Amino acid sequence: MKTFIDIVFGYLEGFVPIRMFAETGTADQQPVIEFCGIDEAAARLERLAPLAAHRQLGLYVIPGTTTQRASAQASDVVQTGVLVVDLDKSEISENRDLLVKHIGPPTLEVASGGRTEQRKRKLHLYWRLTEAATGEDLERVRLMRQKLARRGGGDPSFGSMHQPIRVPGSIHGKYGRLTPVEILSVNDREYDLVELETAIDELPELLPVQSVGGTATCSTRLTTRGLATTRIRAGGVDGITRFGALSSFIGHWVRNVRIGHATPDEAWHAVHDYNAAQISPPWEEQRLRREFAAIMKKDAENHGSLRAGVGAKIHTVSAPDSSDDAVAAAFVANEGADWRYVPAWNKWLRWQGTHWALDETNQIREQVRQACRGATQLLRDKPGEARRIASNKTISAVVAITGADPLVARAPADWDQHPMLLNTPAGTIDLETGECLNNDRHHAITQITGASLGSTCPRWREFLVQITDGDDELQKYLQRLAGYCLTGRTDEQIFAFFHGSGANGKSVFLNAIGNALGSYAATAALGTFTVSKSDRHLTELAGLRAARLVLVSETEAGRAWDEARIKSISGGERIRANFMRQDHFEFTPQFKLLVAGNHRPTLQGVGEAMRRRMHVVPFDVTIPPEHRDKRLPDTLRDEAGGILAWMVEGCASWQVDGLKPPARVLAASERYFEAEDVVGQWIEDCCAKAPAASATSRQLFDNWSAWANASGHPPGSTKSFGEALRAHGFDDAKVNGVRGWKGIKIGPHAHRVGDAG
Repeated sequence: MKTFIDIVFGYLEGFVPIRMFAETGTADQQPVIEFCGIDEAAARLERLAPLAAHRQLGLYVIPGTTTQRASAQASDVVQTGVLVVDLDKSEISENRDLLVKHIGPPTLEVASGGRTEQRKRKLHLYWRLTEAATGEDLERVRLMRQKLARRGGGDPSFGSMHQPIRVPGSIHGKYGRLTPVEILSVNDREYDLVELETAIDELPELLPVQSVGGTATCSTRLTTRGLATTRIRAGGVDGITRFGALSSFIGHWVRNVRIGHATPDEAWHAVHDYNAAQISPPWEEQRLRREFAAIMKKDAENHGSLRAGVGAKIHTVSAPDSSDDAVAAAFVANEGADWRYVPAWNKWLRWQGTHWALDETNQIREQVRQACRGATQLLRDKPGEARRIASNKTISAVVAITGADPLVARAPADWDQHPMLLNTPAGTIDLETGECLNNDRHHAITQITGASLGSTCPRWREFLVQITDGDDELQKYLQRLAGYCLTGRTDEQIFAFFHGSGANGKSVFLNAIGNALGSYAATAALGTFTVSKSDRHLTELAGLRAARLVLVSETEAGRAWDEARIKSISGGERIRANFMRQDHFEFTPQFKLLVAGNHRPTLQGVGEAMRRRMHVVPFDVTIPPEHRDKRLPDTLRDEAGGILAWMVEGCASWQVDGLKPPARVLAASERYFEAEDVVGQWIEDCCAKAPAASATSRQLFDNWSAWANASGHPPGSTKSFGEALRAHGFDDAKVNGVRGWKGIKIGPHAHRVGDAG
């Protein structure tokens, strides 16, 4: 701490503003604000650092001083002794090297504890000034910080002098993942303010930049059509910020309104749909409406009020009073924001304040029924008309008309399209940034976790030690695997098979993480993913549309994996499904398949595709009866919030390191494939391998069939046999004028197979 304080505050006078804020992705807490003298700052920060880490607070200072202990707004900062940039975007190393080349090595370089989307470590760079900047020089430093951020891929927030920065020696705890904030290098270089200004003015633009008004100024700025088809993520990682993209898109539609090519309502709905489809994570509707209204107002100030007749290209005719259509229009106006209908599913969804839930009790009909009753109150002098509106026929008609309204009707593809947003009762977590957003209906999320993030799960951690026999690497792998299951991504293209005899905790583990995931977790019958002789109905997949974790809790002897289906669902391919007696629809699976069982389903082949996909996780610790806790499932249910936080921490680790299966998992997987490689066993028993060896296809298949039948294995077809030989590295070729194989021949002991048969 002392080195940091000496460099940042050594020349200054006044008070050091200290801030502690709740880490993103943890429970809300009131910020802590205090001030201390420069001489006592290092000792004070050393005392606060462990306290902040324990309370899941980030520890910050403003790199400048104030004259009073009361306030630290931008106008209160009166001195600074450093020029600072927070490198937090895109190619950190390249950005740093560019700044060092044009400015010089920073006096202090700090790893902030965060990482970019490309898993690069984020940096804080400080250039110490030869003397304190005050008065007009303070504004010069602010402008230099702004240019540094804009041209060097830094955080634009440091264009304000009161922006706080993390303290080295503290802990970066976003998302529940603890990483030290640490000094990487320090030297005694100091820089003259005028020379720094000159160097920064000559600094070339490194990235597409954003002007103060939020309008992209880079020569490669996206057209409106380009924006409409480009995913824009937070932090400007796509060369334009969410604000810049939305401002441009809103501006395009406001111009359409001005020239009469669209109505204001059409423009708003286009902007709303764009925000939901391409902005990740989307803006909240309230903020989006404010920006839309502000740009509409600005356009009117610049070009005059909208002309009469703008939007007249669409002529709307009001429905007759008291008609079914009029009642439906009134219902949509009053209640439509909370209702959605998906024709392909024939299902209604209702906004619950946290997520969209299927209407499983036909509440839509009851709501419409009440609306029809309300409409009858205006017809007391027309009892016949009132009875008609309150009839079953009218209620059914209003439900049908409402379901077709553009504000209510939605396609299957409109739902659950943000794979790195995790919806919890306390808010929606952006799993990439750790930001906790408000639950927002415009995210169009139909799932919700079983708990909000908690702080501790002591019994869960004891349980992990017990079932892994204290294997720390296996515990970390299970945490990364569970964290991966929080996401809607399937990059890893794997499924996991938890194998072991009974009383080893594998089912308890799966049930616990499934309970924490809530409706994101689903269960499936073993037959969904094993070979079946009967036709498969697509409804068994339709219910897994928005799941992120699918659990199969038991296996049976004699079953074989349906390898084609497993490859399809784990490989990110779009699949076709339908609910019973409903239209087909397509979706890309988001779920990860975890199967637990005592029996190992067989493999029809042991090729690279299945080897790459299957992780066999050994559960080989049998918990003795006297150590079994009958109340454990209930205890773990109570710890669901802590378990969810443990999974979120695992997700952050997965994003940095991948799944990285440990040696025990790799060894168990290899043993599984060796046992399932029946053709390999036949080659070992009955064949000889050599570069000059060869045999006809008939010779090999006849010998293989005899061996397989004698060993109790189905020989399959000549085609499947040929694929197996090819998977073992043999090449087909002409042998004595007929089809055959190179590199393999029948061994001298093969006649024993015929005797056994």
